[in-house]
Amino acid sequence: MSITSEEASKIKEHLLGQLENFPEDKRSQITEQINSMTDEQIEAFIEQNKLGHLGGGCVFCSIVKEEIPSYKIAEDSSGIAVLELNPLSKGHALIIPKEHLEEVPVSLKSLTQEVAKKLERRFLPEKVEINEIKIMNHALVEVVPIYGDETERSKASEKELKSLQEEILKPVKIKIEEPQSHVDMKEEIPILPPRIP
Repeated sequence: MSITSEEASKIKEHLLGQLENFPEDKRSQITEQINSMTDEQIEAFIEQNKLGHLGGGCVFCSIVKEEIPSYKIAEDSSGIAVLELNPLSKGHALIIPKEHLEEVPVSLKSLTQEVAKKLERRFLPEKVEINEIKIMNHALVEVVPIYGDETERSKASEKELKSLQEEILKPVKIKIEEPQSHVDMKEEIPILPPRIP
């Protein structure tokens, strides 16, 4: 894969656009690093980090088309829900519209609510934050369980993501208690003689 200077420039632009997801104290250092990279270094960076989608298409469209592996936790006709690779908290998910749109479609609301409820039932966070975001001009919804100890994002391993995906997709067992009967079964019911009219 050989990229042109124009493609390298676009890739730098995409990478710089991702900086809002990084801690503020590291942004200037990363910006400097990205801007100082040559076309060859950008190409090597893309290959090393398996970011081939940056050369032309949108990573989220590639996830929807299953060209890039992801950890899917829900899907409907309007979008898919996948686990965030750099989560802020346990269960942090992205809801991706199946179409490349710059605004989040209303049709994504039910999938977003389904995922939020699933995460609430499974992990019992203090609350679940739902944010509309845009990355690479692809509108997304971010669903973030808040436990109270979130400080910064960290890269999750494949093993962690797979385990978390299995935990989320595992059916929730709901314990249904039998209502207490008010009749004491030990009490004998008297038998009356047949009534003759």
